[in-house]
Amino acid sequence: MSQLHANYRNIVVIGASAGGVEAILEVIKNIPEDARVAVFVVQHIPAYSKSNLHKVLANHTSFHTKKAEDQEPIMPGTIYVARADRHLMVEDGMVIVSKGPRENRFRPAVDTLFRSAANAYQERVIGVVLSGALNDGTSGMWSIKRYGGTAIVQDPEEAMFPDMPQGVMRYTDVDYVLSAADIGKKIGEVSRRQIVESQREIGISEEKLLEIELEIAKGKNGLNMGILEQGKPSALACPECHGALTQFEEGKLLRYRCHTGHAHTAESLLASIKDNVEKSMWEVMRGLEESNLLLNKMAQKMEAHGQSSTAENLKEQAKSLQRKAKEVQRVIELSDLSADEYLGAENKEQAESSHLINNDI
Repeated sequence: MSQLHANYRNIVVIGASAGGVEAILEVIKNIPEDARVAVFVVQHIPAYSKSNLHKVLANHTSFHTKKAEDQEPIMPGTIYVARADRHLMVEDGMVIVSKGPRENRFRPAVDTLFRSAANAYQERVIGVVLSGALNDGTSGMWSIKRYGGTAIVQDPEEAMFPDMPQGVMRYTDVDYVLSAADIGKKIGEVSRRQIVESQREIGISEEKLLEIELEIAKGKNGLNMGILEQGKPSALACPECHGALTQFEEGKLLRYRCHTGHAHTAESLLASIKDNVEKSMWEVMRGLEESNLLLNKMAQKMEAHGQSSTAENLKEQAKSLQRKAKEVQRVIELSDLSADEYLGAENKEQAESSHLINNDI
């Protein structure tokens, strides 16, 4: 099969998360059979899951579908699906699979794929963001648009989880907002248009940051590459490794990266911080309850040795700690940590997606 033509939009990158499997299927089965494109798919699934999404997609398209392999050539009429716990990236004519740091709490991450496509193929890229919680894909789509690519999102009214499409729409000027089925048709239409190059004003510092971030995603050391000098110092710490975070601005979008490489949009960082706050509160409750148990054990020992006054004092301390533990639990129950919205929904949908994928729907 011949190579992709350099004058057409024929590199299609698709990102989805919670509720995204069905949307991916709708997109893929509606891409015309004669479309001369290569398609790359990132669907968030748990790191421990064995993904059979490529087999599922094969039942709905005449395109060749496969799990992405590191260093394999990019060919038209092929759908490359990200592996669990591995980033999927592209370079000029080549697929890259890596275990670089997680971005927005995920590996594979949509942003990683999108940035690499923007860097390697510029105007030739068609970016597609489908259903998902939080906003992985927002930063990557911003890069696609900066380099002259096309931005398409699933209609939030149709998406099971509208956060990801809405995130892109909030921070980037998208070209099309469509149903999943119409996205597939639009890919075929856009891919037939010859590219008309446009003027882009991308600074040297922006290009350097993109190159550094792509190297980090491939496993290079961010600190040695000078990632801390590329943005503004932040008082925040990475929720994954507690390293210092550097702040970057992409238009209206705020995002962060630590010196070890983990990356976060402001929204995903907030979700991680809230998750860690709840975890810390449960640890406080555990400490109070363990102290309560220990004080009661000590009180029993004192009573056995006839030291009733000391025993009563210890019991009062235990009761006080028990009351505090109940107060902490009540705070946890009443606090708006959005665990169901951000973590519960995401994990539930990931598990369901994994089940669907591994059972060939």
